[in-house]
Amino acid sequence: MLISSMMLCACQSVYSKADRQKFRDADANRDGKLTLNEANRYELARVFASIDYDSSGSVSWSEAKDIDPDFRYVKFQQYDRNGDGKVVFNEFFREQVSKGGVKMRFDGADVDEDGFVTLKEADARVQFLQSQAGEVME
Repeated sequence: MLISSMMLCACQSVYSKADRQKFRDADANRDGKLTLNEANRYELARVFASIDYDSSGSVSWSEAKDIDPDFRYVKFQQYDRNGDGKVVFNEFFREQVSKGGVKMRFDGADVDEDGFVTLKEADARVQFLQSQAGEVME
């Protein structure tokens, strides 16, 4: 719940110059398309940074509770794989990827199902989502 409420896939907002830059930033190998791993690495790093509000490189139980008061300690322990009382990015990343990470949104943008999201596919996905949001608001 904590993550799903905070995650915004980089490939779902590429209309502005800033959004196109996010797409390029996520494209680690600079081939003009995103793999699921690139999308996960980029987006989960953004989410982790927003949770690690003291920028210590780890998320404490206190930070997790501040972000989501309903977050349970047993859930925190799932993320804290080495039991040291803090969650570092690699622990966070492994737990999130084991739960699917951004896969569902990535698959929704990967129209040709080739395992990559191009800027064109990302643009098309944004248009679709905006049209759906417009219908809901009407």
